Amino acid sequence: MVVLMSNACKSSYGRLTYIFNQPAHCIDKTSHRVLCCSGNNIKMLHAPDGSITPLQSGTYLEKQFHQSLKKAFNPKRQYQCQSIIFSFSNSEFDTNNIKNQSAQALQIVQGYVHKFFDEAQSVSAVQVDGVGGKLHVHLIINTVKTTGKTIPTSRFTVTKMRSDFNQYMNDNFERITGRQWHNPMEHHQERKDVNNLQTRSAWQQQLKKNIKSIKTEVTNVKDFLTRLAKNGITITERRHGQSWTYHGTIKTAHGPKKISARDFYQRIDPKTGAVLRTRGLGRDYTKESLELYWQKQAQKEAQPEQKYHHHGKEVTNHDRIKQSEGREQLQKVKTLAAEARATTEHHRELQQLTLQQLRAAEAEEKRQQQSIKRQVGQVNLRQSNTRYNQSISEQARLRKRKEERLKAKQRTAQQSRSKDDGPEL
Repeated sequence: MVVLMSNACKSSYGRLTYIFNQPAHCIDKTSHRVLCCSGNNIKMLHAPDGSITPLQSGTYLEKQFHQSLKKAFNPKRQYQCQSIIFSFSNSEFDTNNIKNQSAQALQIVQGYVHKFFDEAQSVSAVQVDGVGGKLHVHLIINTVKTTGKTIPTSRFTVTKMRSDFNQYMNDNFERITGRQWHNPMEHHQERKDVNNLQTRSAWQQQLKKNIKSIKTEVTNVKDFLTRLAKNGITITERRHGQSWTYHGTIKTAHGPKKISARDFYQRIDPKTGAVLRTRGLGRDYTKESLELYWQKQAQKEAQPEQKYHHHGKEVTNHDRIKQSEGREQLQKVKTLAAEARATTEHHRELQQLTLQQLRAAEAEEKRQQQSIKRQVGQVNLRQSNTRYNQSISEQARLRKRKEERLKAKQRTAQQSRSKDDGPEL
């Protein structure tokens, strides 16, 4: 089974130089740090024969990653790349033929990249210099595409990548290596107690059955709570003791889990009175409903048994008259209840209508006030413009009058000088 590791990195420089520009950590199987490498949407160094050389420069690759980062909406984003490691087991690659197997591992990872991250900028490098001697592939993916768009972080979760990579191995491992690959995720053992695990809905149904059974065996709230506690059910009060919440524990695949359920709850729209949402077990499981049930049971037990003796025709007629009166009285009560419900509904409709009219009147008044404010503002603006124009005209008249006075003084002074001058000698 392939072991997969995914980590977000703030800088691609450290990861790329770690992969390509360090000596081999363990030389038991090879003295080379990188056996083979490849890239996607990135320029890499080539050997004289035209093939991609495993001796790459981490700085050169990082500069290309950085050029894509400059195109991002936020060039100063915290995480620049994603570092992913695919470590193959000995059953998949036993490293007996390192050259061929490293090329096959690189082909598998590159195929996975082209299928799921084809638009991304990435570098892949195959190594076998670990202490465990496992053949593994380093994959560095730039989280910023060459277009400046970013890759969602949800695509780098281990769960999603594990599912996608296993599916790719199922479809392509035999084609690339000539050997079959068995997905260990498909052969996991099922829990023996899977049928005994309880769900929330099943717990609620069982809780309802327990409540219906216990309420017939007790006569008050105290005994009811005691019997529920023996069955592992506790109750907390809400709304100052008017409502209840039932608490219990169920057995899940991950162990015991605490669970709770309300007795009954409805969310009602305060404007229309319509029911928006209903939650809980039901009205029959509220504190009020249970107390009413016990009260009725107590009344039934307190009523003496009526014994009817038929001694003749007069007694029979008397009983019939009493039954008829009882039916009439019951019919009157039903009629009064129906009238009360109709009156209540009528009052509610009137209240809603009055509320709508009040809101409409408030909206109309607000609209009129806004209209008056706009009109007053326009009048003030016109008055201000008029005063401004008058001020400009008045300044022009004063300026013109001042110029005329100055010219008159100049003419008077000139005439005075011409009279005082004597004849030229």
